[in-house]
Amino acid sequence: MREYKLWLAKIITIVLLTFIIIPIVAGLSSVAKKLGPAVAVIELTGVIEDSSEVLKELYHAARDKDVKAVVLRIDSPGGAVAPSEEVYSAVKRLKAEKPIVVSMGSLAASGGLYSAVGASKILCQPGTQTGSIGVVMQIPNFTTIANKVGFDMITVKSGALKDTGNQFRPMTEVERQFLEDTAAKVHVAFIKAVAEGRNIPEEKVRSFADGRVLLGSEAKALGLVDGFGDVYDAGREALKLAKIDLKPEEVPNLIFVNQKKGFLQKALEGSASLPSMIEAARIPTLKYLAQ
Repeated sequence: MREYKLWLAKIITIVLLTFIIIPIVAGLSSVAKKLGPAVAVIELTGVIEDSSEVLKELYHAARDKDVKAVVLRIDSPGGAVAPSEEVYSAVKRLKAEKPIVVSMGSLAASGGLYSAVGASKILCQPGTQTGSIGVVMQIPNFTTIANKVGFDMITVKSGALKDTGNQFRPMTEVERQFLEDTAAKVHVAFIKAVAEGRNIPEEKVRSFADGRVLLGSEAKALGLVDGFGDVYDAGREALKLAKIDLKPEEVPNLIFVNQKKGFLQKALEGSASLPSMIEAARIPTLKYLAQ
C-alpha cells in the first residue's frame, strides 16, 4: 500500500510538472521577455496639500539604477501653493538625471498643471481638464452669525496685519489690498513657471492665465502639452527620451510605486495632524485650485 501511494505521488508530480507548473513558468518567462525596461509611475492625485511622499518617490526613482525613466501621473484639481511649487522644482531638477514624462488623467488643473510644466514631456487626453492658471483665496467670515448669537472674539496682536483674515470681524481695505497684492505675486510666479517650463512667451501665457479651465485639445494648441496618450504611451515616450526604443511586441514595464494606505493608517495620520489643521484654518491660504 505504501509503495502504491509513493508511485501515485510520483505520477501526480510528473503530471503537475508537465501540464501545469512548467507551462506557467514558461508563460511568465515569455511575458517578462515582452515587457520593456522598468518605468516608475508616481501618482499625484487629489487636492495637493503635502508633497513629501511624491518628492520621496521622485528622488528614489531618479536614483534607482533599475528604473530607466519616470512617469508622473497627475489627476488633481490643484491645491496649496508651496507643495505644488515643490513638485515642479523637483521634476525640473530631476529630469536632468532621468526622463520624466507627465501623464494627465481626467483633471490636471491649476496646481496640477504647475506640478507638470517642469517635466521632459506632457501627455493628456483631448478631454482632460487642465489650465486654470490662477490663484484663489477664500476666507469665511462669521461676523453676522457671531453678532446674532452674542459671541465676541478678542484679539491681541503685535502688528496691524497679524490677524489678517480674522473671521470674526470685517476685513479692512488695507488687509484686502495686502492679500490681493500677495495673490498677484504668486500668480506672476505661476505664469513664469509655465512660460519657462513649456517654452511659451509670457505674454502668450498671460492671455489665457485668467483662471479658465482648458480642455486637453485646447492645451495642445496652446503648447501646454506635447500630445495625446495614456499612461503607457507616456511610459514609451519616457523610454524613448532615455534612448531606449521598445520593440513592437514590447510594452513599457510600468511599476506603480505609490503605496496605498489603509483606512486605519489614514485615520491615525488624520488625527495626528488635526491640531495643525485647526491652526491652518485660521490663516488665509493661497491655493492653485481649479474653480
